[in-house]
Amino acid sequence: MRHLPRLLAALWLTACTTPAPPPPADARAALTPLAAPAPDAVRYRVASARSDIRFVVYRTGRLAALGHNHVIVARQVGGEIALAPDLTRTQFSLRLPVAAFAVDPPEARRDAGEGFAVQPSAEAIAGTRRNMLGPRVLDAEHHPEVAIDAVTVRGALPTPTVTVRLTLRGVARDVDVPVTVAQNGNTLTATASFDIRQTDFGITPMSVFGGALQVADAVTVRMRVVATRMP
Repeated sequence: MRHLPRLLAALWLTACTTPAPPPPADARAALTPLAAPAPDAVRYRVASARSDIRFVVYRTGRLAALGHNHVIVARQVGGEIALAPDLTRTQFSLRLPVAAFAVDPPEARRDAGEGFAVQPSAEAIAGTRRNMLGPRVLDAEHHPEVAIDAVTVRGALPTPTVTVRLTLRGVARDVDVPVTVAQNGNTLTATASFDIRQTDFGITPMSVFGGALQVADAVTVRMRVVATRMP
């Protein structure tokens, strides 16, 4: 019995999956083209060290208690925000290098609350990261960045609704996201939380024991982006 956790981890990390088929080409072509920033927009550069984007991944299935929830933290967030007087013409572009993604930093698990109290072992974290960057999930070799771009902005500050385009492993999906914006001098802070589905991006969530222990399809994206006004 004392070897059961290690055995389960090995099964989890080597579970075979069949990649989901990519979205049809016509679905990708139907996406609205991204607009150029308005010429009168005030430009802000993302402060990477002060920004925080997290992907929260949950376990599910009858044997979920044997697995772990995970928090993936995007490091080195880069990009710009162009805040226009006409808010509907506001644009932003964020880039997240997947090689800099961190799996289950202790402080991120503490922040996530219930269901994240147990810290996975260093071996389990390393295995999770290998799978995450591998061809079945993010395919970092061929798709080194995750992109988050503004498509449309509706409503008014400080709580507009933004249609964001998330591009992950070469697949783009548009999601409506309620955003909260705070301005303090030359600093702009935007926070948001929304859910995506892995299968929408051609990823089949890992599963073992005939689906009794698996990774949930839904992933929660939590963003806190801090940007400073450019000269």
